[in-house]
Amino acid sequence: MSPTVVTVDASATLDRAAQAMMERKVGSAVIVEAGRLVGIITERDILRAVARALVPWSTPVSECMTPEPQTVSPQTSAEEALSMMLSHRFRHLPVIGDKGVMGIVSLRDLAGSEQTPVSDK
Repeated sequence: MSPTVVTVDASATLDRAAQAMMERKVGSAVIVEAGRLVGIITERDILRAVARALVPWSTPVSECMTPEPQTVSPQTSAEEALSMMLSHRFRHLPVIGDKGVMGIVSLRDLAGSEQTPVSDK
């Protein structure tokens, strides 16, 4: 799990989200409103938007994000998280703790993992 979580507003433009992700060297950003996770956007979502000829500096994240994404808890096993990713074709899952988003677990994090909790990755 990466404890580096990039948060953007749903009204932020795709280029701003991409810039924030690039600066922090991560492949996704979460969208939080009033302390609640409402979406996730990934580098692949942004690439798809560009391929569809959407203009990154004027297209809001809300048009391309995955709303209400699947999440895992810190106690979720790596095997279970990997199974979720493979069955739903995700590469990033927000890790939700008592105080909200505490990290992101990625497919790369889980490569070669065993039966350990995602918070240990």
